[in-house]
Amino acid sequence: QKWGYYKFFMSSVNFIIAQILGLTATLILCLSYTVKNKKTFLLLSFFGETVYGLSFIFVNSLGTGLIALLSCLQSICFYFYDKKGIVMPKLIALIFATSFVLVGVSLMQTLWDLIPVILYVWFTFSLYQTEVKSIRIMYVIPNTILAVYDIVVMAYASAFEDGFEALFLLSVILIDLVKTQKIKNNKLKRATLTKQNSISKKFM
Repeated sequence: QKWGYYKFFMSSVNFIIAQILGLTATLILCLSYTVKNKKTFLLLSFFGETVYGLSFIFVNSLGTGLIALLSCLQSICFYFYDKKGIVMPKLIALIFATSFVLVGVSLMQTLWDLIPVILYVWFTFSLYQTEVKSIRIMYVIPNTILAVYDIVVMAYASAFEDGFEALFLLSVILIDLVKTQKIKNNKLKRATLTKQNSISKKFM
């Protein structure tokens, strides 16, 4: 009976730690979507995916946890190549993508567990985009699907975190689009005013 109480206590502690780590990872990843520099984005992704992976390890979800930890290694690889100003060889990306598939398939419990595997392969090739703006756009659909997957497998705490991340990412993209459009409109107005001034000067 004491062993039963101990197991219950430890599982409760692990669950609480996992939720704290999950929320921390969500905040770090959300922060990564606000930066403009790709190297900074990759560094924040590295820390975010590390914490995210550990949150799953604490609740014995080894498949998703290991895939997320592999993803953090991938981010740091992209970071070092980007820092050197060169594109990471596609062979390395293929190795990571293959690793996601092998780990996911070997540890999956249902067919639904193939969804995170496919999404992380998508993330791999999304990181070849040179601008963070483009990466954000390529992350929207996978992040939304991940939140839906969490609901399907009844991981409601993860669904809340991934759902919040997807909504935050979408809001960042929309705000950026509005700002870009405003800048374009202002430039157009200035160009029109300059043209009108030049025409009026000719007739003076």
